[in-house]
Amino acid sequence: MIKLLILYACALACVSSCYGNAVPLKEENTLLPLCGGYMFVDDEVVIDGPFNENCILQFETQEDRILAFSVLDGDMKDALQFLNIHDGFGIDSPILKVENQIVHKVSRKDRPTILYTKNSEAIVRFTKTPTDSNFQLMIQKAVDCPLGIGDNTQCGSVVDDVSCHCAVFNTKSFTDMTMYCLDYKMKLVIFENRTEEEIIQKTWGTQYAYWTSLTDARRDGTWVWESTMSVLSAGNYTNWFPGRPSRVANNVDDCMLYGGATYLNFWGDIDCATLARGICEVKP
Repeated sequence: MIKLLILYACALACVSSCYGNAVPLKEENTLLPLCGGYMFVDDEVVIDGPFNENCILQFETQEDRILAFSVLDGDMKDALQFLNIHDGFGIDSPILKVENQIVHKVSRKDRPTILYTKNSEAIVRFTKTPTDSNFQLMIQKAVDCPLGIGDNTQCGSVVDDVSCHCAVFNTKSFTDMTMYCLDYKMKLVIFENRTEEEIIQKTWGTQYAYWTSLTDARRDGTWVWESTMSVLSAGNYTNWFPGRPSRVANNVDDCMLYGGATYLNFWGDIDCATLARGICEVKP
């Protein structure tokens, strides 16, 4: 990810003229700043001070995404002693608190404290001057991760802090599982690297088989991650079970799953009408 490091000065004139990526606060905001600025977060932003009492910063991301706030080399719980994060623009917007955040049982336990908004807009207001002169605040575009999507499912931010993966434990065909994910604005999972696959397999195990979005149903022998319509090419990460996929011409094993008694933690090609569990995902 690209990190933009922006130094916020305490004079609003400097924020609006010294740095091309920062502009004055939006008119919707009813708070009058002594210092501050507005920024649209397309990926990830890291900012540092100096921050003074009553310094106000305004952040926004795309409409169907949320914002994730964390502290670099520090703890957000400590940071809340000298700043408030308003979930939305305006003085009446709710203030985010650690104890009010949704806790996913399957999310990574070693990650730092992160505050997630419910909206695509947020205001950071400093109530005191930070005691740490090296204080840095990171703001990321993220997805809103539910606890579940329908019956017999489980979700969590298992791969990183901004994405969401959901395990669907009711068995379905490949087509039905694909549509189930789409119904909840998600897609069947793709595995771009070994680390991502290992994390997901560790989270929900491999005792049962789970659908991914890899298929060669469109053209025999050409495997495509249907969720992104990207072709699995030579040099791309793969984890096929020995002897798979089938090389028999016009075979019916056109969809890939992993897990179960046959393929264990490897990939296996199988008839798309087979009933299996599935992993849905959504990324920023």
